Amino acid sequence: MNRRQFIHRSALTVIASTMASCLGSDKIQLTKNQVIGFFGDSITYAGGKGYVEILQARLGKEHPELNLKLLNYGQSSETVTGLTETDHPGPRPYLFERLDGLLDKTALDIAFFCYGINDGIYGLPSEKLFNSFKIGVYSFLEKMRQRNINTILLTPPPLALEAAPLSHLDPNKDYGYKNPYPKYEEEVLQEFRRIILEMQHPFSKVEIDIHSPLLKNQVECYDTDPIHPNHKGHELIADTIYRNFTF
Repeated sequence: MNRRQFIHRSALTVIASTMASCLGSDKIQLTKNQVIGFFGDSITYAGGKGYVEILQARLGKEHPELNLKLLNYGQSSETVTGLTETDHPGPRPYLFERLDGLLDKTALDIAFFCYGINDGIYGLPSEKLFNSFKIGVYSFLEKMRQRNINTILLTPPPLALEAAPLSHLDPNKDYGYKNPYPKYEEEVLQEFRRIILEMQHPFSKVEIDIHSPLLKNQVECYDTDPIHPNHKGHELIADTIYRNFTF
């Protein structure tokens, strides 16, 4: 049994034991000298110029007395399902192969989680797929429980095909990031969004919907790429998160 299979099998028990847990609170309390880690894929990474850095700059300007440190742990192409589409250049990175090492290096007070757009590998919906995503989310939360790190779950962003349509979509070819299933947004990402927003776990303190505002404002938030928001999109993500802070 490989590590991914072990994590998924172990998480089945976790899901059963946490379904009755209470819902998180409505706001994120920030206090002095906190270290906050952001885990996600390329949308979190954003070349060091995305919503994490926008938040760091705004918090430093408006609340310098808190001395907050935001760490960007985003990695391009990464998933929490451990899946990879056939036309991807090699296996997609899998968060749980690096997570313990990151947590061992730096003690975190709060962790943000933003995965999903890659996790369905741009293909068809299925119960197996949705369960794999649930297991990935629960596995992350259990890691945070082990280290007493309160977690903020962000919904995945949308696939903005209306703002940035792909003319070469071909249903006769394997689906993937270059050739996504045309209803990936409606049938997969919307379900991932629901899974995040309905999550019940004692260490999921707040669930924040960044999907809906990005989808509503996709014309302004996306350019030629339906996967990655532009700078305005990252500003919208940062502002949506900021409104959930209390000081």
